[in-house]
Amino acid sequence: MDKVEDIQKINKEIAVKINKIEKRLAPVRKIRELFEELFAGIESEFAIPFVWLTLIESEKAAPVIAAVKSSEKLKNRLNIVSADLFAQVLPSGDKPVLANKDLQPYYRLLPPSNKYFIKSLAIVPFKIGNDVVGSWNNGDAVSERYLPDMETDLVRKLSAYVSGRLTEMNK
Repeated sequence: MDKVEDIQKINKEIAVKINKIEKRLAPVRKIRELFEELFAGIESEFAIPFVWLTLIESEKAAPVIAAVKSSEKLKNRLNIVSADLFAQVLPSGDKPVLANKDLQPYYRLLPPSNKYFIKSLAIVPFKIGNDVVGSWNNGDAVSERYLPDMETDLVRKLSAYVSGRLTEMNK
């Protein structure tokens, strides 16, 4: 196989895993359960060791914050930050960020009660309606797990799905 075929094969495998996660999320009716299932799916399908949420302190995100805090599985995997800090760390707005160098600024997204040994990370913003309300973050101790030049189309698809579900749940 050549490099293009290898990438196509890998992307197909990732797409299958993302579809499995979306199927797990489809029957969910509560915000807490949406993120519990999202995290469980990400961890099992992709073997990602560190997954957490960063939420923006805002009126729009308030129901998400309350729901996550009510979850035994999630409450220690949460960081709440100001909109200014979030925009500073993630100036790309709603586009995922993959990084494996100069990670210091991203450490401000980590939950205060958990410190992870991270050498690469994926920060995936999500929305309610048109407003970014936070990100789920994937971290790994392997520095090559997330590289800045990797495609993010498939993770953006999952983010759009999560955003759509959140928007539905907040009506």
